[in-house]
Amino acid sequence: MISVHRRLPDCRSNICRKLVENFNGTLPEISVIIIFYNEAWTPLLRSVHSVIDRTPAHLLKQIILVDDNSTFEFLKAPLDKYFSSFPVVEIIHSPKRLGLIKARLVGFEASVAPVVVFLDSHIECFPGWAEPMLVRISGDQKTVVFPQIPSIRKDTFELKCPERPRSYCGFNWKFLMMEWEVIPDRVLALRHDESDSIRSPTMPGGLFAIHREFFQNLGTYDPELAVWGGENMELSFKTWMCGGSLEMDPCSMVGHVYRSPNPHKGLFSQGILSRNAQRVAEVWMDDYKNYHYERNNYNYVDVGNITDRLQLRASLQCKSFEWFLKNITPELSYPHNMTYAGVIQSKANSKCIIISFDKNKPVKRPVLYDCKTPTFFHVWYMGASAQINQDDVFLCVDNGTVVLHQGKCQKSQPQWQYREERWLYHTPTGQCLTIAAESQLVVSPCTNSGQQLWYFQRRRSDLEFPSYL
Repeated sequence: MISVHRRLPDCRSNICRKLVENFNGTLPEISVIIIFYNEAWTPLLRSVHSVIDRTPAHLLKQIILVDDNSTFEFLKAPLDKYFSSFPVVEIIHSPKRLGLIKARLVGFEASVAPVVVFLDSHIECFPGWAEPMLVRISGDQKTVVFPQIPSIRKDTFELKCPERPRSYCGFNWKFLMMEWEVIPDRVLALRHDESDSIRSPTMPGGLFAIHREFFQNLGTYDPELAVWGGENMELSFKTWMCGGSLEMDPCSMVGHVYRSPNPHKGLFSQGILSRNAQRVAEVWMDDYKNYHYERNNYNYVDVGNITDRLQLRASLQCKSFEWFLKNITPELSYPHNMTYAGVIQSKANSKCIIISFDKNKPVKRPVLYDCKTPTFFHVWYMGASAQINQDDVFLCVDNGTVVLHQGKCQKSQPQWQYREERWLYHTPTGQCLTIAAESQLVVSPCTNSGQQLWYFQRRRSDLEFPSYL
């Protein structure tokens, strides 16, 4: 059995150690907030002990454990008894399920330290994890910091020192969810040495430190975001747009178990994720929200009343979302100047082209699928480049068969025309997109066959699709 006090290597470089040693000021105290629901006993204890064991006592004001109405009995009285001899640990048992976001707000209300650190309940802090983040925040209270997050193997709990960071956090238009992306040279050029933090457009959300006053000024989390999802995007956008900055600290390291299934599965649904994302989009993304809606085929949901959130944004005199894109993440692509944006539907069988999601077939391919209720699976784009794509996946032709390429076809040469005959005409071969035997997609000589007739949805002209490019 792995000890709840197991030793971890000190992975800090000498320059990271000196960053803290040479700091002349007084570092602020922290309140660590950990939410758990039906967490396993030893991973939870190991999480808490790693905080206690590897945080200087004079910096650790409190650890607040919020039990989101767990059903495991060992997380009730036995947990209270176990930590009763640790005055720094406070446990709050919620009488009902709250979801991660609202449970974190409960924990925040109970916190008292000037800096709040949110951690997941299945983590392990490396030696010296807290001080570097506190150095950053001491220099600027509007800086939100998250650590390097190496993965703890969920089967063996193996945890190694992480390599130097090569990725930071961006986001996708489809779900408005964080995605790891290669750090651009533009961002790396801002660093003077390996101890310098890395400016990141967004953050993972599970592990970060923030000054309580700045968190309060930003309106904490939107309390109407439900359960889980979208809260890290909201906090990321408003941090940057409302005068703050968001950084990954390479000198701070916290291991994390990436679990499946999601512990919030009982409360969670795709509808909640969509509602949260759209609520964030309505408040913070201006007309750029239409790229998110379009990518999801305009499946609007009721996001509730956002008046107070819009008033908050106005009162803070926050910058525009275009400013965020232009200045914080100019590398992020988005489908501007598109003529077509939507479903590609066959006249022959009313089915639409999607990317195969058969987990048993590692090579993804375009297939025909029901589209009575189109979603993000069904949305394709075509603009002046005459290439058809869905995100970074493109419809190409290989020896007469329609295939998928990661990246543009044939060195970005024009590929497709959508003609008035309702053909999808493949320019390099002079043939048309055709449904062949067993619904395989090929190109063949153009005829009047229904197997070659398609409806390709044009981009809506009643909405703004802005671009600063």
